[in-house]
Amino acid sequence: MQSNSNQKSNHLIHEKSPYLLQHAYNPVHWFPWGEEAFAKAKKEDKIILLSIGYSTCHWCHVMERESFEDENTATILNQYFISIKLDREERPDIDKIYMDALHAMGQQGGWPLNLFLTPDKEPILGGTYFPPEPRYGRKGFKEVLTLVANAWQNQRGELEQAAKDLADHLRDSEKRTMGEGLPSLEVFERTYQMFFRVYDPVFFGFKMNQQNKFPPSMSLSYLVHHFHFFQNTKALEIAYNTAYAMKKGGIYDQVGGGLCRYATDHEWLVPHFEKMLYDNALFLTALAKLYQATNDPFFAFAVRDIIGYYRRDMSLPEGGIASAEDADSEGEEGKFYVWSENEFDEIVSDLWVKELWNVTREGNFEGHTILNETISGTNPFQTKIQISESGQKSLQAAKEKLLLERSKRVRPLRDDKIITSWNCLYIRSLILSSQTLGEMSFLEDAIRIYDFIDKNLKDAQGFLYRRFREGEARFQGNLTDYAEFTYSSLLLFQETGDIEYFRNAKSTLTIIETYFASDAGVYYESISTNTDLIVRTIEGYDGVEPSGNSTMAHVFLFLSGLGIDVGSNWDKAKSIFSYFKKELSENSMSYSFMLDAYLKWSQGLVEVAVIYKKENFEEAKTVKQALFSHLNPNVVWVVMEEENAKEFANEIPLLEYRTAGDSHQVYVCKNLVCETPVQGWEKTKSLIRK
Repeated sequence: MQSNSNQKSNHLIHEKSPYLLQHAYNPVHWFPWGEEAFAKAKKEDKIILLSIGYSTCHWCHVMERESFEDENTATILNQYFISIKLDREERPDIDKIYMDALHAMGQQGGWPLNLFLTPDKEPILGGTYFPPEPRYGRKGFKEVLTLVANAWQNQRGELEQAAKDLADHLRDSEKRTMGEGLPSLEVFERTYQMFFRVYDPVFFGFKMNQQNKFPPSMSLSYLVHHFHFFQNTKALEIAYNTAYAMKKGGIYDQVGGGLCRYATDHEWLVPHFEKMLYDNALFLTALAKLYQATNDPFFAFAVRDIIGYYRRDMSLPEGGIASAEDADSEGEEGKFYVWSENEFDEIVSDLWVKELWNVTREGNFEGHTILNETISGTNPFQTKIQISESGQKSLQAAKEKLLLERSKRVRPLRDDKIITSWNCLYIRSLILSSQTLGEMSFLEDAIRIYDFIDKNLKDAQGFLYRRFREGEARFQGNLTDYAEFTYSSLLLFQETGDIEYFRNAKSTLTIIETYFASDAGVYYESISTNTDLIVRTIEGYDGVEPSGNSTMAHVFLFLSGLGIDVGSNWDKAKSIFSYFKKELSENSMSYSFMLDAYLKWSQGLVEVAVIYKKENFEEAKTVKQALFSHLNPNVVWVVMEEENAKEFANEIPLLEYRTAGDSHQVYVCKNLVCETPVQGWEKTKSLIRK
């Protein structure tokens, strides 16, 4: 909501979050999450409304327009409640607690998330979107507020006891002890069969519910690795066709690039138009892995297209990447992205392009067309459909014209806050893309983003912040922030040979072990110095981004591959798999990144050290480029000049006693046994795959 001279701001006006600022001129007396609000609730003996959302959430906008901008609703809230607004992207730890509470109430989660709390932050009851009046089989919001306010006055004891019981349930659910045993190795085949059963052979992807399809990018990456280890071509076909369909579908912005949040149908046609950094980073990773596995230029093009979008539209002058773009513009969802037939014809005269993108008079979305290519009735993996060179030129020319015309429209809100873990996910995808396609500029992008985080989202003691916006770094980092920063640091060390990245990873890992480790062999989501939570949660679920525990498992495997505290780090990864044995055994499709780590752990690592003399770098570079471009998910490698290897061997045992010989030598080790050093990629490859 925009301010004007007749509107008075509330307590959110001093926040940096675009989502909170959207509500700063609501007539509701909103507070940000903090002690001031809780002290006021206790002093005035009022119940708390905690409303959680994010800036690009469509139904959050709807509820704001219908209820939070409504004077009558605001009057009820201001009289009987202390109202708190929270940006879930800034405080995912708080969001997780109260989403768990909603699930414990037997309700389906989502956003906006609206919970009623006691002044001690304990959850009483709640829901997601509430209509202003009774609708969709739901009570109207004003009616709900009145019922809750009356119950607080007349049934206080019952509400407080129910809240206490629920809070105790949440605390008890986090008291699991260290796991025993590991998931059966049959879990990999069983998981593949589960994916196969829900695979959509017509439109591709997975039918996980009756209506929507969400981008399953971590699952696609897992299936590519499953193919690599078990030579299951069908697993690769499923991943290939799904990524192909997503890139060709309406869920992908055919003009400007970038993947939308999800499709509202099974055809990948009509998306929920918001674009999130984490979705695109994970999709980028899957595309790069598919290119490694197939060498299909389609995936190389898709990688470049997404990175082009982020360079053009989402890179911020400070050096980081903006978190999201909204679905709505001018109050309408998708308006920025769709075309009428007349609009399209005025810009693009090529009939072939029009037919390719299915532009018609009737359209496919409220009289307009979401550009997409037909995918049903094909099997892209088998046919390897390729557009001719002349067709590609026509398509590119059409994109450029449409992009220019679209730039004149009112653009959806860009949420320009910089989230640490999401930027690190993108760094990881850029490193892989650079390796796979041989594009050094992608690596340069990754380094620039990393340097921004290192400088602006880390304090002098090495502690990370969650969010940066308008010069302010704020909110203590969560496990995902620390884990992704550590993993990104290790991958940049591997890619560049710069020891400072490795040292950054080690110092960050020390903080993780000190402030996040639990007695159960896994890691809490929130840092131990964070005192404003009713419970510290442990998470392994790989939802919209990898869980912190999943990423930590990958970190420990990587460190083991470098020869660092091999037994200890190997066992730390094992402890994570053991703790989540039940989830990996029964619900592995929702733990794809953790399962991917368990797959690498079960297969064993291959350690490769390439040592070269300075004057023979080109020979070593050939091996390095081959290591980059080939799919080697369980290979941990280091390429280093001989003098540097000697200097850093005390920090990285993989480098100990390694020499370059007369030019360069490659050392390959498996299962604690090292082969005789060789030269050149062909001999190296034979040892890796031996």
